[in-house]
Amino acid sequence: MVVLTGAGCVSIKIEDREKPDTGSSEEPGTSPEANVNEDIVPLENVNAAIDPTAGWEVFRDEPWALEIKYPPKYKTVHDTYGWPHALIHFIEKDGAQAYRAQIETWDSEGGFREAYNRDPVFIAEHPSGKNWVTIDYSSDPSETALDEEWRNIISTFRFTAP
Repeated sequence: MVVLTGAGCVSIKIEDREKPDTGSSEEPGTSPEANVNEDIVPLENVNAAIDPTAGWEVFRDEPWALEIKYPPKYKTVHDTYGWPHALIHFIEKDGAQAYRAQIETWDSEGGFREAYNRDPVFIAEHPSGKNWVTIDYSSDPSETALDEEWRNIISTFRFTAP
């Protein structure tokens, strides 16, 4: 008998299943193969990180070579009327009347600040070095779960090409 343990998480008992041949026949309806794995627990990577973005949608913009993941509770809307710098807006599918967030592009690092008189939640220089990308969302200070959700969304942002 061999007993394996690791990090206190999983214990597995493995026994030698080979029996000496006694020449007797098996009980009707059974075979040695039928019970071979009854005590063996399948190994799983118990230390594997759970992806909090599993099942999320992905917004990609090829001309700007960027992508971001977002939960399926949002839909994306392309709307530049009143939003000349917007690539995409995010709005809740449950009938919300206002955009929750938007990704915008700017010719300068201060473009967002000049337009809105404040800093964006997120800003990154485009790999081309010629433009800036911002992500901003609207929330209330009491909406800590929403802030956490958008911090997770923003953490998935990446440029897809240099």
